[in-house]
Amino acid sequence: MVIRKEKLDFLRLENIDSASNGIIIMPIAEYLHAKAQQKTLLAHSYYSVLLIKSGGLTMVADKRMYAMGRHDMLSISADCVCSFLHNIPVEGSIVLFTETFFMQRYHMERTHYFNYLKCNRMNGFVLTSEDIERCSHLMELMQKEYRTAKFGSRELLHNHLHSLLQLLGRRITKNIGAVRMDEKEERLMAFETLLDENYREKRFPSFYAERLNLSVNHLNRICREKRAASCGTLIRNRIVLEAERLLYHTFKTVREIAIELGFDNVPYFITFFKAKKGQSPEEFRRNQ
Repeated sequence: MVIRKEKLDFLRLENIDSASNGIIIMPIAEYLHAKAQQKTLLAHSYYSVLLIKSGGLTMVADKRMYAMGRHDMLSISADCVCSFLHNIPVEGSIVLFTETFFMQRYHMERTHYFNYLKCNRMNGFVLTSEDIERCSHLMELMQKEYRTAKFGSRELLHNHLHSLLQLLGRRITKNIGAVRMDEKEERLMAFETLLDENYREKRFPSFYAERLNLSVNHLNRICREKRAASCGTLIRNRIVLEAERLLYHTFKTVREIAIELGFDNVPYFITFFKAKKGQSPEEFRRNQ
């Protein structure tokens, strides 16, 4: 089932709670209700960690459908377009936080363990019953602290979030392998951040290399080593990803999407998309 709306926009924590200050902890049912009040289909500007205690939830994230049930836990990266379907009651907790909130306390060299949040748009975790109990307890503590908002609450929320992500990181490193935050990975993440901010206007690797104080060749070597693709390919992939999202989640015409993505020539956009996906934008939309 595809959910489409009139436009695609970003959902920020302030849209859910104006006093969020970088983090929100709430029951999943409340979050789903708050999200449903928005008039647009939204990409997130924050990270999410969900724990289902009972019931079920179906989620569509960047064209892929995921079914979650009791004791399932999932992390969702920022800038991931999600819609939720829940035909049965669902109980659980969700933690929403921005990168700024997390990074306010931890320096880059301290955060290599949590790089899985950025490297994968979604992560599932294989947890033991003890893990589930600990995660549930941490999220309950966070929710209580968030609601009381006493002096020192922000520091405690930092501590609890650190513990939660560390526990999950152990499981994801055990099951799918960790991504070490070395100097090259740091540079690549800086490139990916720049790319998310500029891909509509800046299509040439030279722009990103200059901003990162690297040569184009050096940036290309890092991209190939860490993502098995050239800098130019990653730029084009990011444009195609956004085109897919807009085609999948909105009613925008191909012309409107082309213009939004910085293409002055619509036929060129169609050719560009077809070269990457093997089908035209309209064919892609019909096949979803």
